[in-house]
This record gives sequence, structure tokens and C-alpha cells, in this order.
Amino acid sequence: MSDDDLRIGDPAPPLVPGPSLEAEERAMRGGRGGLVAILGGIVLLIGGGLAFFVLQSGDANEAYETLGRNVNGLKARHFDAFWTCAFQGEKDLRNNEELAVEIHSRSERGHAAYARMVRERCLDRLEQLEPRLRDLIPPDDMVSGVNELIAATELLRGAWSDYLAYLEGLEGAYDRELASERVAPIARGWYEYRRAHGALNQAIREKLE
Repeated sequence: MSDDDLRIGDPAPPLVPGPSLEAEERAMRGGRGGLVAILGGIVLLIGGGLAFFVLQSGDANEAYETLGRNVNGLKARHFDAFWTCAFQGEKDLRNNEELAVEIHSRSERGHAAYARMVRERCLDRLEQLEPRLRDLIPPDDMVSGVNELIAATELLRGAWSDYLAYLEGLEGAYDRELASERVAPIARGWYEYRRAHGALNQAIREKLE
């Protein structure tokens, strides 16, 4: 019997060396590093989106705050200043009727002299108010509110111009009943400006809350 007949099966294949412990550890560290990098990227994306949202919100708030400052500043420098000039002092007027009484009482005493004083010393404040309101650049949802202020200013300025011309051409005694049809548009413009100004301020406050 030959040696070949005594073999039982083929010899075992040679062993192939596997990865070392160091290589496995490096691979694990590499996997964790990739995961950390992915998570870090997600955090950066979220943080960047949040920062963009905050910046956008801040820009929007600034637009409303700027509009509020401008509108209130114009009211103080032009609307309120005109009435202080025309009535020669501040008056706490609560309604149209009280405003009309103030105008009538001064016109009765001054006639053309009162008209001349208002035209020469006071009217320019109203005339300057309208173009300054038109120069404002409000957010889209505040445009209608600013337009209401402009419309009230136009009404008020036109009504005063008509009334002053009436006073300057008046002959004889001042008649409140006859003059009332010219004072009424002034009172309406006064009321509409105050109403529009209050509504616009309220809308701005709601946006900033």
C-alpha cells in the first residue's frame, strides 16, 4: 500500500491572516468619526437655519419699529405743531365739536387777521406733512394705513386753505352757521388723521408683540 492510499482527505488550506486588533480599532474610530461629522453637519444646518430665521425676524421688526418712529415723529413735528400754532397753545380737544368751537371763537375775533396768521405761520406744517408721509417706505401690510394718513392730511390741508380764503374775503360779521360748512371738513380731517394714526400705531404694536 502506497503512502497515497493512507491519506485521509486533502490537507487543510493555509490560514489567511485577518485584520489586526489595531486595524479594527482604527476602523471603529473611523466609523465614529464619520458619524460625528454627519451629526456636526446637521447641527450646523439647523443652527444656520435658526440664525437666518432670527435675522429675518429682526429685519422685519426693525422695519415696523422704524415706521412707528417716523409716523409718530411726523405727527409731533407737523400735525400737532400745526394745531399748537393755529390755537396759539396746546389744547386738549376730545371731539370735533370742541375743535369747531376753537376755530369759530378765534375767527370771530380775528377775521382776516387770524387767517393771515394761520397762513403765514402755521399752514406750512400741514403742507410739509403730506410729502413726508409719501416718502415713507412701510412694510406691505402697513401701506393702507399710511395711505389713510395721507388722505386725511390732504383733506385737512385743502379744508384749511378753503376756510382761510373764506375768512380773508369776509365782509361784515362772522356768522358761525354760514362758516360751519367750511369748518366741518377741517374737523373731519382732524378726526380722520387721529383715527388713522391710532389704528396704524395699534397695527405696528401687534406686529412687534
